[in-house]
Amino acid sequence: MFSSLRSIHAPSTKLKIFRTFNVITLLAFFSLNVYSLVISPSSIDICNKYPTYFTPSLIFVGIFWSILFFLQFSFTFYAQFNDVRIVQEVVGNFVSRWFYVSNLFMCGWLFFWMRESFILSGICVFMALTSTAIVQNHLTAQYITNHALIPTSVISFIHIPFSMFAAFSFFLLFHNGFVYLSQQGYEKNIYSAIISASFLTIYSILWCTTGIFSKGRRDFIFSLTIAWSLLGVSFQQKEDSFLSDTICLLALSQLFVVFFIIFKNCSKATKNTTRSGERESLFQHRMNFYGGIIVDNWYKPPINDDQPAEVV
Repeated sequence: MFSSLRSIHAPSTKLKIFRTFNVITLLAFFSLNVYSLVISPSSIDICNKYPTYFTPSLIFVGIFWSILFFLQFSFTFYAQFNDVRIVQEVVGNFVSRWFYVSNLFMCGWLFFWMRESFILSGICVFMALTSTAIVQNHLTAQYITNHALIPTSVISFIHIPFSMFAAFSFFLLFHNGFVYLSQQGYEKNIYSAIISASFLTIYSILWCTTGIFSKGRRDFIFSLTIAWSLLGVSFQQKEDSFLSDTICLLALSQLFVVFFIIFKNCSKATKNTTRSGERESLFQHRMNFYGGIIVDNWYKPPINDDQPAEVV
């Protein structure tokens, strides 16, 4: 019934081009990151030169980038080279060109950041956010993960890095704005940092509760990344107890909502009884990757497919 989804297909010319540019641009962005850390002044020196109330801890940022680069390299050198048909469709149609486009914009962000041109770096971050958000929305709204059909490792290396990157780009856009204001000599304001953190919290909670931005499909990874970023800000600003505690409370509220929904959905999943032996073998995991319930007709085969798969 779902045999054509797991069939092996030779990659198209378009997919080969995407794969090549993905490899080149990721290596370029990673190399530029390493270079920016070893030269003087480094990207960290520039960050320390313009302190803000919205600057995250370098420990939290370092842990985040280590995980994200691992997942991005796993996607680039492993997941995207999977020749299973449905994986090729996800990479070719949903990820498409947007991964290497976002990498190019992030290279631009780092280039202008090192030259302290924060307006231009902010524009690059915004464009990178837009490119990554397109992929995230496609994956969340148009593609429902089913563990019985797709290997967990491939799911993780496609979905997780794009959700993480989209969330952190959103956070980075705010931080870039605070750095620009610091460069222009504006007095630091605690309440502007709290308002920004509150906005990110509301946006994050909407992602993991209503799925308002993705046709009702939730994205817990996005919310967890925003929470982690705000915890980094809270840790960095620990000298100001009011600011640190407030932002920490906002981050913890996100974590509470995320894990409450996960626990609630898992409880519902264990109570649901299967209606037939066939359905039990196909849909063992009733909760999808983003916290929603897997629907039965989640996949729509292409119209011109030689051997279309029927969804019963």
